[in-house]
Amino acid sequence: MKLMNHSQRFMNVCRRIIMAVALSLVLVAPQSFAAQESGKVGVVDSGKIFQQLPEAKQAESTLQAAAGPLQKEIAMKNQELQKAIAEYQKQAPSLKPAARNLKEKELNAKSQALQKFQQEQSAVFDKKRQDIIGPIQQKLITAIKSIAQKDGFTVVLEKSAAAYCASEYDITFKVMNELNIK
Repeated sequence: MKLMNHSQRFMNVCRRIIMAVALSLVLVAPQSFAAQESGKVGVVDSGKIFQQLPEAKQAESTLQAAAGPLQKEIAMKNQELQKAIAEYQKQAPSLKPAARNLKEKELNAKSQALQKFQQEQSAVFDKKRQDIIGPIQQKLITAIKSIAQKDGFTVVLEKSAAAYCASEYDITFKVMNELNIK
């Protein structure tokens, strides 16, 4: 099992966060429209904002620093396993069936241990990523809510979820100003 490089994982997480926010807003939007017929709907490009937040850039650096040693350790363990498999394949023709079965069980156990290690470390890393990114995500949501309330928006959708939106309903730059992003 290969690990994605950290930047890819970080961007995938960002995309998942953005899509989750967009989906939740889309699911809530019909109820909001029913409650207020004259509701004002805005859009925001939260992905663009998130990528420009200094905290997000720092979080990516922190996560990359944490991922590097882990990726090296997994690569080393995988290399050791591949070396053991190669040695077994050379010896297999000369081994008795019982010895071959024993060696195959050992290699299978090593492979399973490596997979378990990767899964455990991935879970630890995902928790760390959420601990680091969660507060940044909350800061972004708070800024979006603040601008939406100031400007009288009933609903704010993720820009990528809107088929069309007039520019006067795009609050992306207002949120960036709220967060002091230039």
